[in-house]
Amino acid sequence: MREALIEVLTWAAVFEHTLSTEEVHRYLSVNTDINEVKLALSSFPEIIFSDGMWHLKIAPPNSIILNQRRLNSKKHLNEVKGALAILCRSSAVEGVAITGSVAAGVNDDQGDVDILIIAKAGHLWRVRALAIHLQHQHQGGMRICPNMVLDQRNLELRPSKYAAREMAMMIPIKGRHSFKSLLDENPWWKEMLPNAKLRTSHEIEFEGGKVPWWWYIMRFPIAGALAERWESKRRIQELTQGSKSEETVYELTRCLGHEHAHRTRIENRIQELGKEV
Repeated sequence: MREALIEVLTWAAVFEHTLSTEEVHRYLSVNTDINEVKLALSSFPEIIFSDGMWHLKIAPPNSIILNQRRLNSKKHLNEVKGALAILCRSSAVEGVAITGSVAAGVNDDQGDVDILIIAKAGHLWRVRALAIHLQHQHQGGMRICPNMVLDQRNLELRPSKYAAREMAMMIPIKGRHSFKSLLDENPWWKEMLPNAKLRTSHEIEFEGGKVPWWWYIMRFPIAGALAERWESKRRIQELTQGSKSEETVYELTRCLGHEHAHRTRIENRIQELGKEV
């Protein structure tokens, strides 16, 4: 149990997060109940409980910065809700979930709101184009970061503890059934995190706003299929040529724009911090 607890809190420390007992239980690789987790957390001198949260002794949080990041998370999600509501309203979008730091409840002053989109079959690159348009043109949309867009026909992801925790962290805002399908298509996540389950959905209220004129053309069967073919061909070529990360995937049925090798950097930092512990 000790190693599993240290591993979770080391992962959190890399992001300068603290975790509640429930969160430690959710991200733990050992199948156990929350009462055992709480008892175990209190048993090891390397683990500290302060302000109602757990953290490593060698990684004390800055409470002022942490509280500001929590406020930022709520503020930034509120800023993008109009753009997200327009995206969610489209029938070509099967599912949308908040991921990353905002899903964790913290965000830097200039941080993005990472989202995972599941698109209707054959609509991935059109849906991504709509998300990018909202990012650049809709008020508050500049914080949206659609770095993962998946076609509903291809929901398999590369197995890793990092990816499992990202999936356990995500918050659906549309298409909860689609994210249940995502988890079903990746059963390894439950093997890695046996206590985790899909989190409660977050409701987005629609406050007006319109899609661009070209979106209506893209929704016609023939014109839309042609637009999908054109957009996918040019974007896949453009993004692949410009990519410098091995973590990116640009295909007809998936767009994983992890250009900064985020997962690799985090996994390396976890190993470094783990040695310090």
